Amino acid sequence: MNHSAHPNKNNSRKDTKNSNKAIAIVIGVLLIIAILLAVFRGCENEKPGIDNPVETDPGIVYDDSAVEGGWNEADTDKIIASLNAKVEEGMINISMNTSPNFREGTAEGNLMIVNEGINRYPQVVEISRNDTGEMIYKSGAIPVGSKIEHAKLSVDLPAGTYDCTAMFYNVDPNTGSYLGCAGAIISITVLE
Repeated sequence: MNHSAHPNKNNSRKDTKNSNKAIAIVIGVLLIIAILLAVFRGCENEKPGIDNPVETDPGIVYDDSAVEGGWNEADTDKIIASLNAKVEEGMINISMNTSPNFREGTAEGNLMIVNEGINRYPQVVEISRNDTGEMIYKSGAIPVGSKIEHAKLSVDLPAGTYDCTAMFYNVDPNTGSYLGCAGAIISITVLE
């Protein structure tokens, strides 16, 4: 028996397969390089322009309307003051009891909602349950510097603890339209 004949046939097949793979890899790499060179050469001299879609790159072109200078310090101070005034105007300071208790679903609870004196606008407060999205309380407009200590919910809730969101809305005193809002997560407990 000649066992050496079979390994030589297998080795020559493996060598042929390996050389075919190597040739395919080299051809693939050369094709990728050729494609990249064609793309880069094709884009090399093309720069889109306003009047001429393809033009030779003339170097940097400065805008004729540009003049030397920047903001002077007085202008910068005025801009900063104006921006700060706008930010202060839109700020909302919110204050309330974050764990109000109600003896029963129809009783008053200790909400202690305060529209602080540093606010600029009346506020309307809406409280909604987080699990259902149902609004369970809505105040009327609360004047700046005023508070609502106790109030009833608009829904008769069974005994339990409810995670809720209280949204405070700044209200335009002339039109009643909402100007901005801020919210807080609260926990309402109905005891009986």
